[in-house]
Parts: sequence; C-alpha cells; structure tokens
Amino acid sequence: MILIDGKKAAAELREELKKEISDLKDKTNKVPGLTVILIGELAPSKIYVKNKEKLAIEVGLKSKVIRYPDTVEEKTILDKIEELNKDESVSGILVQLPLPKHIDKQKVIEAISPDKDVDGFHPINVGNLSSGYESTIPCTPLGCYLLIKKFEKNLTGKKAVIVGRSNLNGKPMTQLLLKENCTVTITHS
Repeated sequence: MILIDGKKAAAELREELKKEISDLKDKTNKVPGLTVILIGELAPSKIYVKNKEKLAIEVGLKSKVIRYPDTVEEKTILDKIEELNKDESVSGILVQLPLPKHIDKQKVIEAISPDKDVDGFHPINVGNLSSGYESTIPCTPLGCYLLIKKFEKNLTGKKAVIVGRSNLNGKPMTQLLLKENCTVTITHS
C-alpha cells in the first residue's frame, strides 16, 4: 500500500505551475489569467472563489473576480461571458456554481468559449474528454489523476472503483482512467 501525502504533492504541483507560467510569460510577454464570476453570497462559493484567487496569484496568474447579487438577470451574465470570450487578455473563465434557480446553468456553461472553459464543463470539452482527445479537464478529477500518476506511472490492467457518476467528478475520472487502460467500476445510488 502506498501512503500519499496530498499536501506535499500539491505544493510540488504549485511549484511546477509557477515555473510553467513564468516560462510562458518569458516566451509570450503575456500573463495568463483567470476571471471568475461569482453570483450571490453563498458562503461555500465565496470561500472557493477566495481560494482560487489566492492560488492563481500564488502561481503567477492574473486573477479577477466579478461579483453579482443573486438577483442578477441571466442576460447580464450571458452578456458578460460574451464580453470575456472576446477579451484577449482573459485566458480562462470560471462561473462559480451553484447558480441561483432563475439562471439556466447549461446556458451559462455553453456560453463560455470551450478554449476559455477552465472547469471543462462545456459540451465540447466533455465530448473531447469522453473521446480521448485533448480537453480541459475538471480540476478535482485532474488533481486525483495527477496524484495517482505521480505514484503509479503505468495504470494498464489496474482496477479502479469510482464512487459516484457525477458530471463534475465521477464521469471525468472514469474517462481519465479508461484512457490509461484501467478496468473501471462505477458505484452509485
């Protein structure tokens, strides 16, 4: 059995990201950045966004948070996403979920350019991941995958059990492991 030190692995990954971002800045003379849209005052969402902003700055990214009250109209959000899609200084867009009930989550996800969709939720990114093509991958499955690969280079023939089949975690994790020739079992209620 392997005991994995997740905090140590995360610190190492942050250092790798700092170097990659620094190298990219040197090559292109541009600073990549993340723009987050936060709607409402849900405490967990505010914490997640604060942590994302802190980490983005730590690794050398530009970070911007656009805040709206939970009464904002859907059209306002869609217009802002369209503006960010066209803005060449914006490298990535993330709309913090969950959204208020009056805003159609799928419309919002589909409005984000697949190239700027840092969550990997756009149908094109989901399809590319499912087909084994290069894609933006949701962060939790990607983090788990990188952690596994750090300690086990060859996953061919290994058996994996994924608990849950959510679009956010379970399905993407399954796709990543299938691409590595794992035998995957998915459990769900």
